[in-house]
Amino acid sequence: MKKIQTDDTDFMEKSPEAKIKGIIPPLVTPLDRKGRVDEESLEKLISHCIQGGVSALFILGSCGEGSVLTDLQKKTAVRCALKAAENKIPVLVGALETSSQKILEEIKSYEDMGAEYFVSAVPYYLTPETQTEIFHHYRFLAEHIEGKLIAYNIPPYVHCSILPETMKRLLEIPKIIAVKDSTGDWSLCQKALFLNPQGGILSGNEELCGAAMLFGAEGCVPCLANAYPAFYSKMYQYAREKNIEKVIEYQKAIVEIKKVLSFTENWIAAVKYLCARKGLIQPYTARGIPMINEAEQKRVEAFLADNEKLLIKN
Repeated sequence: MKKIQTDDTDFMEKSPEAKIKGIIPPLVTPLDRKGRVDEESLEKLISHCIQGGVSALFILGSCGEGSVLTDLQKKTAVRCALKAAENKIPVLVGALETSSQKILEEIKSYEDMGAEYFVSAVPYYLTPETQTEIFHHYRFLAEHIEGKLIAYNIPPYVHCSILPETMKRLLEIPKIIAVKDSTGDWSLCQKALFLNPQGGILSGNEELCGAAMLFGAEGCVPCLANAYPAFYSKMYQYAREKNIEKVIEYQKAIVEIKKVLSFTENWIAAVKYLCARKGLIQPYTARGIPMINEAEQKRVEAFLADNEKLLIKN
């Protein structure tokens, strides 16, 4: 592999097979009435997504309630997901913690379970103050893990943003194979895409999904793909074909249907209900996250009666 000179050290150029591409649902974590991980439902959800043509799965992210689940819940979900995926597609495991060392310890525990791909935001609560701190955080992780790492840019939850220039530096580190940008900031996303023509940027924002993939993003991580994986897989294929007309059509449908996420007190409850109404999971949420109530369910059903056809007609 070819060496790349950076400001800090020499890194080895990543091979193409190391990359993650396509539609990557950030899976919800199915729970039962007692708050235990519903393994049967998680297996069913994973099968639904694989049959829908997704390229990888992301568990324990924001949508997966990874920041609020217990260690037992998280390890149960990881073990179940790795088994259910059966090495058919990669399983990306979220590691969200309050320090670099704690994130590393969590990743190591998942590596002991057989996980190979990890998604991590910067530490939250005492967040990094500079881009240099952000860079050193991810380099520290990359130097101490065996698997591959995706940097997770989600400023609403960690209160700082990975800037495009830093994304470029991070993607020069061999074990960092992608940056998931969930800022919703098109100017930032576009600059990151232009600075990284070799790839490595994943869109984590559904409103920008179509445009980002047409501009070079290698995939999208959309929460609605839990319920509608085939729709997003088709959109990804149209983006690869540079079929702008179809991508625009699909993006308009996404913008409309995503309104459903505002019908519940917490958007995760809405995503879980979309999966529950398909018979995939039960709609229970983790402690502290309000579950969908009857009035909200009625509003969701009334909305979907008029709009769900946008996602299932194609």
